[in-house]
Amino acid sequence: MDISLIGANIVILAKNHNPSIISKEWLSQKNIFVDNFINFTLTPAFSIVETESFSLVVDPDRLQLAVKVDIQNNIDALEQSILTYVQALPEVPYTAIGFNFLYNIEARKDIIKEILHPPDEIFKKLFSENYQLGGIIKFNSDGFLVTINLQPNINNKYNEIRADVNFNYLLRDSSETSDIIEKHNQMKEMSGNILERLFSE
Repeated sequence: MDISLIGANIVILAKNHNPSIISKEWLSQKNIFVDNFINFTLTPAFSIVETESFSLVVDPDRLQLAVKVDIQNNIDALEQSILTYVQALPEVPYTAIGFNFLYNIEARKDIIKEILHPPDEIFKKLFSENYQLGGIIKFNSDGFLVTINLQPNINNKYNEIRADVNFNYLLRDSSETSDIIEKHNQMKEMSGNILERLFSE
């Protein structure tokens, strides 16, 4: 069994955010990004910023910062960049925070079936002898609603599974924003540990 983190982003919902604030000069001055800009679109309705390592999309209701390359080495900078961003705009009424981690898992072919224990004969009759099973698991942890979405890659002979793990936190007050963002690494570790235990053979 092999688990690899292949994607990560942080989404923050807000009310009446102003995307036109986001300029190259402002982002550089606030030290939100340290790598080079390669794409920049600024409009009153939305802003899109791409650096060598990150992608930032901002509209009046949400902002999303994603790691584009070298996930393992850039994931700590993801947290720091979004933390620096919200601290630069403390007046924005932030309402929710989402941490998203995408994993690729190589595991034994029937392991999801064993985990979820479906009525195998009924599924074979409904679908085919070679059906594959995914699933969604939801639970609460430390104030977060956690959703794990497991999807098999049916076109891959190596029995790969994609696991999309989302941690969603509804802010009671914008003053919580930085404290919750600082739990990003803790939630990343939790997501990896859950998958390790879930798929251990």
